[in-house]
Amino acid sequence: MRHRARHLHVLALAPVAAILAAVLGLTNGALAAPAKAPSPIVVTIDPAFGGQPTQAHPNTPFDPGAIGTNGLLEKDVDLDIANRLAALLRADLVDVVMTRTGDTYAPAARRRQISASHHAVLVVSVAADASADATAAGSAVTYPDASSRGFAQTLGDALSAEIGRDGVPDSGIAEGDAGWLHTAVPAATVEVAYLSNPTEAALLATSGFRQDAAAGVRNGIEAYMPSIIARRDAIRAWRQSHHDGGTASLTPASAQLPGANGFQFGPVIAWLIGIALTGLILLFREQVARVLVVVIALVIRAFGGLAWLRRAMVRRRRRRQRERTGRVPTPMPTQASARSRGASIYDDIPL
Repeated sequence: MRHRARHLHVLALAPVAAILAAVLGLTNGALAAPAKAPSPIVVTIDPAFGGQPTQAHPNTPFDPGAIGTNGLLEKDVDLDIANRLAALLRADLVDVVMTRTGDTYAPAARRRQISASHHAVLVVSVAADASADATAAGSAVTYPDASSRGFAQTLGDALSAEIGRDGVPDSGIAEGDAGWLHTAVPAATVEVAYLSNPTEAALLATSGFRQDAAAGVRNGIEAYMPSIIARRDAIRAWRQSHHDGGTASLTPASAQLPGANGFQFGPVIAWLIGIALTGLILLFREQVARVLVVVIALVIRAFGGLAWLRRAMVRRRRRRQRERTGRVPTPMPTQASARSRGASIYDDIPL
């Protein structure tokens, strides 16, 4: 019989252990997931130049930049390439900060302030080039100081690989980007091509070349900072596991199991505790029986004591009532006295 009972409690505890292991495994996975979506990496894109005076504000600061042999204004070329670059980076879930989004002018100090206030980790200024020599050609990258040299070189190599196929040579990199001299993160200015060169000015007028230039700069940024792609993949994985179509969920990851359709732990834990207690009772049934006997005896004694106390209180209440009224209770007739009077002891009971 003891052997059979041992098998019973083992059978009761086995499913508990299996289910508990499964739930804990899922719980560890849920707890390992971050409570919030990973933050995107912030990059500043700076379209050079910009602005124009108006009749209402004739003294508004502006700088169109170079003017191409075909009449292109550098400020417009810069903004268009910068917008294309921003779109490519945003497709990789980069948080892009633009120092200007329209035809406005901002001094260098204001551009640095915008970038710093958004905590950008990289800065890329987009510009074209010009020279008194109409034969000058090629793309180039300038940087403010030695700390940004590696970033400039990576950008230059990637840009050349992309627009070199359009016939634009690589003019290399050079130090001397004073506009971003005081920035705390790697910064560089990409000079895509020469507006003063008729061939390159014609290229800068085409949408295809501007897109190639933007793609080359994007490739350079991501080559210099591979964590951009890693962060993109992490954000996508988080959104997929949290069924987030693009906006970060505010629900803590520990509240639900990913893919469990709102499955809750409370009922399962209560059920497991109940089964575990049943198994323990089967395992230690003799000890439990002894404890129950003792508990029942104590309960009976406690209720017996309460009954005695209740009777005592009733007697005391009656005695106090008699003392207040001054009446002495008439003794009940006994059986002997009733017989001596030839009457029954029940004669005095009112009907």
